[in-house]
Amino acid sequence: MRSTFVKVSLIVTLGLLAACAQQKPSAPQAKEQQIIGQIPAGSPFAKLRPGMSMQQTHDLIGMPTDAYSHTTGKAFIPFYFGKDSMRMEELYKGQGRITYNGVGIGGSTFNIYQITYDPSEDGYNNR
Repeated sequence: MRSTFVKVSLIVTLGLLAACAQQKPSAPQAKEQQIIGQIPAGSPFAKLRPGMSMQQTHDLIGMPTDAYSHTTGKAFIPFYFGKDSMRMEELYKGQGRITYNGVGIGGSTFNIYQITYDPSEDGYNNR
């Protein structure tokens, strides 16, 4: 009986090790945070970087012309605990848009997710 248990345990252990050894490395993920458009050096948006907090942004370039928020599809995933269940978008007239993410189960810490430079931006949420 004992030798049967040892044999089965050995087979299971070897099977698990073989399964782990055959996993393919995952493909490199594309960086989600991004800058869209060519931001000129003299633009206030040139001071910004993805990952900066909303407060840092306001301290550097001032308050937006308009802003709005929306939930993402991740808000409806039952056990999603990440920080991308809601996004905030701020519009700056003549500059473009700044998109923040950072709302999750632990509260909200908005950080720049995307910077969209668009000098034709009217600054108002016309959606």
